[in-house]
Amino acid sequence: MRRVILAGGGTAGHIEPALAVADAISKIDSQMECEFVGTEHGLEKALIPMRGYKLHLIPKVTLPRHLTLRNFAFPLQLWRTQRAALKVVKGASLVIGFGGYVSAPVYLAAKRLGVPIVIHEANARPGFANRLGRSFAKIVAVNFDSVRAAWPGAVLTGMPIRESIAALAEMSKEKREDFRIASAKKYGLDPNKPIVAIFGGSQGSQKINSIIAATITRVPTTIQFIHSVGRNNPLPPRRPNYLPLPYFEDMASIYGSSDLLITRSGAVTCSELMTLSKFAILVPLPHGNGEQSDNAADLVKDGLAITVPDSQFNQDWLVEQLPTALERAQRLNPGVQSEAGVLNRSAAKRIAELALAEVAK
Repeated sequence: MRRVILAGGGTAGHIEPALAVADAISKIDSQMECEFVGTEHGLEKALIPMRGYKLHLIPKVTLPRHLTLRNFAFPLQLWRTQRAALKVVKGASLVIGFGGYVSAPVYLAAKRLGVPIVIHEANARPGFANRLGRSFAKIVAVNFDSVRAAWPGAVLTGMPIRESIAALAEMSKEKREDFRIASAKKYGLDPNKPIVAIFGGSQGSQKINSIIAATITRVPTTIQFIHSVGRNNPLPPRRPNYLPLPYFEDMASIYGSSDLLITRSGAVTCSELMTLSKFAILVPLPHGNGEQSDNAADLVKDGLAITVPDSQFNQDWLVEQLPTALERAQRLNPGVQSEAGVLNRSAAKRIAELALAEVAK
């Protein structure tokens, strides 16, 4: 049996591209088994089995950033994680990694076992795991041309996106309008009134949640809000113009029904916005290595977003900026496709083809 191991967990930003590539591999070669590696605490534990793929769980290990007593446990944690990763990777034909905590030990295991590695870097500013994996990967696929320029030999593929998002991007103007009306009604919203969708990444954002809670009573009730608060956050009460949900299960319907989005600027979200030519208010996550601000830059340049620092995002700012943002959003022509948006629609297939060609060598 030929097996491909896909590593990328924690958040939907790593998981969704991996799932898109696994789906593409299965379409091209139905005999290839796609299996995933994740941790007990990541979102992959819910999303991957739901899509019918096998998920191997290994212990989570994070690189110490500061000197604390916990640092003394790091070598033992690393050893346990590495031993678990070796068991999963042994006998595999290929490893495809998408970054995140789980990828680094899988890359090291594949290197030790002589299993070829393909990586996909989604962010404009690469993280530690993929900087490590790049040093011994056979193929390096990237989402941003700036990363391709900085990494000689990398292949610009764009972002692997969900089939439902790609299908929405390919709809005619008439079909998109029918889809918009049907999607709005599915959520009990009025398609004749503005709809604003809010999500703070796959885990939700307590900061964004608190600002929205304070804002919805200060804006006209003609503006409707649909809000993913995060599975682990309290679900606010529903209001006539406000629908809170734990998680957006069907992102195509959310994008299709909404006029404006308010969200973080993770790489997947930015790529989906670019692919669909949707307008957004982006609040880059202030943590990490600054990649979310970099991810948003092309959207701002192309007139598809405005950004606001997390520290400046408050209810007064939102009340003031919301009418202008909605006006800009409603002026957009969703049928106009950017070069990056077109690239994203075929990214999963391109990476799958590159990966399977490596297996065939």
